[in-house]
Amino acid sequence: MILFQLYFEVADQKRAEFEKAFAEAFEPALRRQKGLQEVKLLRLYPPARVAEIEAAPTEFNYQVNFVFDSEENRRRWATSPDHDVAWPKVSSLARQAAWRGYDLISAARPASA
Repeated sequence: MILFQLYFEVADQKRAEFEKAFAEAFEPALRRQKGLQEVKLLRLYPPARVAEIEAAPTEFNYQVNFVFDSEENRRRWATSPDHDVAWPKVSSLARQAAWRGYDLISAARPASA
């Protein structure tokens, strides 16, 4: 399995629009893809909380994490017509975007009650 991370710097006045584009366009398109295991949208803590916990500085205030069963299926998504429609809807709302890919070595599951 692989974990792919997308990072976005989104202006405060575009946050609601970005979150809506993710929920209405990007996530549904991604969920249709073969091999997708999970997807999460993360928003960075507010500046006061970041300072309080002494977090590492970053210009990115949003992150999307998704897991595919293989890098091959992630690449199929990246070259799919769904991606060609969904990606511009979120990336156009960001000042900048970046990404990283990882081989998923371990993933803890919650203990059952």
